[in-house]
Amino acid sequence: MEYYSLKMRASQQVGEGEQKHEQHISGAERIVGRDSVEAVCSAMVRRAMNHSKGDPDFINVKIEKVHEYDIRILKALPVTRIDVDTWQEGLDKAFGLITPLMGSGCGLREKLQELLRVTFPMRGAMLYDIATGERLEPDHERGVRATYMDALHSSEVDGCKNHFNEAIVLATKVANAPGMVAEFCVSDDPNYVTGYVASKELGYVRIMKMKEMGDENGGRIFLFDSRKASAEECIEYLQKKKVLVDVRA
Repeated sequence: MEYYSLKMRASQQVGEGEQKHEQHISGAERIVGRDSVEAVCSAMVRRAMNHSKGDPDFINVKIEKVHEYDIRILKALPVTRIDVDTWQEGLDKAFGLITPLMGSGCGLREKLQELLRVTFPMRGAMLYDIATGERLEPDHERGVRATYMDALHSSEVDGCKNHFNEAIVLATKVANAPGMVAEFCVSDDPNYVTGYVASKELGYVRIMKMKEMGDENGGRIFLFDSRKASAEECIEYLQKKKVLVDVRA
């Protein structure tokens, strides 16, 4: 079967003069069969044109052929759901799950809170080395992006945002990266307050409130251990390895 990787990125132009820059507002990616390419591209453009962050000034769609023998099939992480009354309680739950994986030491929760705030303007994720306390992403403003992934049995012409499926696909790929310890994520969608923490040990832990409704801030941290793998090996996997995730129960 012939596969194609489809990626959509939409942005707005903001600022004036030397401060003018593009601000990311929407993105999506799929790996689909040849016969679905046209329909999925159209669905992606419709999604970009109907985003809660506003109308895009730029929409870029990239189509790339992918060889079947290059694709790795992964079983989705097991899912746990945690309901909370407030977003503060949600963050507390998330920090409580993640900090034991970072090792011993004082101030780990405060460190995570500080790192999360730094990720808010980043397009990608922070790659934080728990062994050295260093940030390892080559570009600290852009971050590291996990790409080339999709659900194995997803509806190929569905252009609607499915936060749950997209998150578990991404979390599963990230959890299998060399040297990866865990992932911490809060969505930057102002209309979506659910976040998650994930690792091979924890599975995919969905926390139903991790910010206030209407808050456009969100961020993603990849917690990595340089004693287990090199940063270059991890980034190569995240950015180039083609993955399909079996999300069926």
